[in-house]
Amino acid sequence: MTKKNAQDWVTVGALRGPHGLRGMVKAKIGLDDPDMLLSGPVVAEDGRQWRVKKWQQVGQGLLALQLEGVASIEAAEGLRGIAIKMDRSGWAVDEGEVFVAALVGMVVRDAVGDEVGRVVAVTELPAGPAVEIEVNGKRGLVPVAVEFMAVAESITLTELGEDVLQVAVG
Repeated sequence: MTKKNAQDWVTVGALRGPHGLRGMVKAKIGLDDPDMLLSGPVVAEDGRQWRVKKWQQVGQGLLALQLEGVASIEAAEGLRGIAIKMDRSGWAVDEGEVFVAALVGMVVRDAVGDEVGRVVAVTELPAGPAVEIEVNGKRGLVPVAVEFMAVAESITLTELGEDVLQVAVG
């Protein structure tokens, strides 16, 4: 990756292996709009980067990506298991929206404003993202949804969010 602010880089997915015979790569992508992949290079942790020339849905929640410079099944096979990131600094964010990766490190408060913990990770579940919150050395998952939390300078749990966290951490 380049020497940009580390907070500007967000993991957008993982490469899963070849799709077809011409070097397309299957990928599990966590973007609401896959066209965002066309806006800039995707970058691996080791610094390798590729431009996405086109994408198509292939089923089972996967996309097939045509990456610039990847033209054979062997080259695509060599990319299996690689996490890919993108620079999000130029992406437009609508009011009230946040990148879930930006939630890591945020203070979590209960409904009256008292600090109860911190977000230590974001997990992608089948129903959507959830934050992993550490409370007194224990961790619990709370879905990222308005029914469970409000996000501003910190995360404020709703009553339902507090209940879910309480069940998770005991």
